[in-house]
Amino acid sequence: MDKNKRKLLKQINNSPGIRYRELLRTTGFPNGVMAYHLKKLELSKRIKVSRSHSRSTRFYPLSIAARELRIIEYIRRRTARQIVLFLLRHDSRTFKDIVQFTNKVRSTVSWHLSRLRDGGIISVGMGKNQTYRLKNRNLVISVMKKIKVNDSV
Repeated sequence: MDKNKRKLLKQINNSPGIRYRELLRTTGFPNGVMAYHLKKLELSKRIKVSRSHSRSTRFYPLSIAARELRIIEYIRRRTARQIVLFLLRHDSRTFKDIVQFTNKVRSTVSWHLSRLRDGGIISVGMGKNQTYRLKNRNLVISVMKKIKVNDSV
């Protein structure tokens, strides 16, 4: 395998769920060169590629399981990741708690919570106040250990 493919594989292994533009920035490859090598890696089944209906493509190492892949797709967004980390530290929290913690407007938090709920990552408890909690805490912890992102929460 040539050095360009090795460089791409290393970047994908270090940052599961990385998107095309981020790969371009981090590798410094010209667009055509990177597209060529990514296609070769995909065809030779050395990486997993996830293409969503919103035309978003993410690249994963083969070591990522399908159930982990779904979680990574949702928590690559900073606000969603903040929410997940907050729920990891606290068993269950109300909408108001999450809004205060993230320091985001209510509509933004609501959108992220809906996506996380629809993705099966969190559950919503009904009562006087809706509470949010992680559905599979151990799986989320496992995934968080595998991904590396460029921001701190």
